[in-house]
Amino acid sequence: MSTEERLSKIEEKIDKLSDTLIALARVEEKISDLEIRRAESHERVNRLSSSIDRIETKCTQMSAKVELSNKIIWGLSATVVVALISEILPRIL
Repeated sequence: MSTEERLSKIEEKIDKLSDTLIALARVEEKISDLEIRRAESHERVNRLSSSIDRIETKCTQMSAKVELSNKIIWGLSATVVVALISEILPRIL
């Protein structure tokens, strides 16, 4: 094997090594970018979770208010019905 052939093979190996290093650098950049996106997604999920917690609290409060309103409306309706019956019944009988 001549010196030129050996140098040629060494150059090919160096070129392959260079290509591999470039590919590795690209992979590292992608991993870094993915890590940044993961952190951003994690932060977004945390904000959404906080928002859902606030909405849940407000829904619970509104549910209690609606329940109380229903009881008041039923009470007033019953009072009106009793008053009407007490006015109408003596006239009928």
